[in-house]
Amino acid sequence: MLVVGHGDDRPGNEINTLASFDVVRGSGADGIECDVRRTADDEVVVIHDDHLADGRLVSATQCSDLPPEVPRLDAALDRCHGLLVNIEIKNFLRDPEFDPTERVTELVLDLLARRNDRDRTIISCFGFGSVDLVQAQAPQIPTAVLCLSRRPAEEVLDEVVAHGHANVHPYDTMVDRDFMQKAHERSLSVNVWVGQQLGDIRLEQLIGFGVDGMITDEPVRVLRAVGR
Repeated sequence: MLVVGHGDDRPGNEINTLASFDVVRGSGADGIECDVRRTADDEVVVIHDDHLADGRLVSATQCSDLPPEVPRLDAALDRCHGLLVNIEIKNFLRDPEFDPTERVTELVLDLLARRNDRDRTIISCFGFGSVDLVQAQAPQIPTAVLCLSRRPAEEVLDEVVAHGHANVHPYDTMVDRDFMQKAHERSLSVNVWVGQQLGDIRLEQLIGFGVDGMITDEPVRVLRAVGR
């Protein structure tokens, strides 16, 4: 089972920081997950929220004016060399800074091309616009559709298939044995993303359902649970 880790809120392991990537690497995980946004000067930076702690919008801020703990994507990729990097693009309809032109996705693809496609990546997003663009312009890069929905599993999965993507990243609560069966019937790989404080019973359930991967802030615990 693929194990992709990310940081949390502990000092020295704050999510989306270079330090957290070092922690995940040390855990033995297969990959690292990070979130990316675009700055006012068209730099791609690794940050989850659309705004900074002082209220400034990331998209309205020059990269040089960001806090030092916010890395650029190229620095993050350098730090994660040799590992799979799940690049989650923060651009979807409900995002406060949604950009229908998908400028941030274009910038990510340009960066990866300048790096001669030497990075092991998978690009994910809640919005189809982003991953559809990746599929159209760089079909060699795997894509994944992030899901958090109460719709029936077949509706969610059929939409992923209709857009031509091979991976789905559903939230923990969406996944049961029926979801996994329907996903695998459609030849989809399922990497479930889990929240904090995942209980032992639920962790064992997800493993028992046959999930293909897990995106977690507790990679050591998950690795131990799968016998690695």
